[in-house]
Amino acid sequence: MNPQKPPKTKISDAELEVMRIIWRENQPQKAAVLQDELKQTKNWSRSTTNTLITRLRDKGFIEPTQRYGVARYIPLISEDEYLLAEEKNLLERFGSAKKLAIAMVRNKHLTSTDIDELREYFNNAWGDTDG
Repeated sequence: MNPQKPPKTKISDAELEVMRIIWRENQPQKAAVLQDELKQTKNWSRSTTNTLITRLRDKGFIEPTQRYGVARYIPLISEDEYLLAEEKNLLERFGSAKKLAIAMVRNKHLTSTDIDELREYFNNAWGDTDG
């Protein structure tokens, strides 16, 4: 996969489910494989999955490649690139990482265990051993 700038267009939660499978498998995926997994996990019809695949292709997140006459879909953006773009969007909306973290704590989206793990991460990242 060639790293490229993330598309400006956002993807829906449903489209993200398709992308997660493609990223997880880390190889080109046939529509039938995506359809089968999403039928099992989300009870989505083949036409729903096909619509999501088409939208992702049109938005520039995936592209089909032909292999043995069958289209297989590859990501045009890595999961890390997507997460980085989403992080940037969140920070732009909140104004700072600090404000976002405060909101997450206030709304109980971070548990005390999460906070302890983040504290340890930050201490290790900056070499602070004072705790």
